[in-house]
Amino acid sequence: MASLLQNILGNDDDFKINDQVIANDTLMGLKGSATAYLGATLESSTPEIRRMCSEFLSQSVMAHEGMTALSIKKGWYKPYISPEEQIAQTFKQSEWVLNANT
Repeated sequence: MASLLQNILGNDDDFKINDQVIANDTLMGLKGSATAYLGATLESSTPEIRRMCSEFLSQSVMAHEGMTALSIKKGWYKPYISPEEQIAQTFKQSEWVLNANT
């Protein structure tokens, strides 16, 4: 059990869960939450439930906006670089993931 926790928390040199990984996972979770609340808002049968789901949707969108701003500020997410640079960075990250899991 200790070795599993060490791997998850980054005590292993091959793979480390860092702030960037946590931020990316959080962004994915918030995106899923917003998608679910949007669907629930559109499918709601009463105005009260629709309003409640819509409020949760707004909260999810605001949280995603905040996490995106933090990711941009920290340099983890770079939406304004050229497509070529984005592809190069994605390729580099995929190589890291593949090498970390071998």
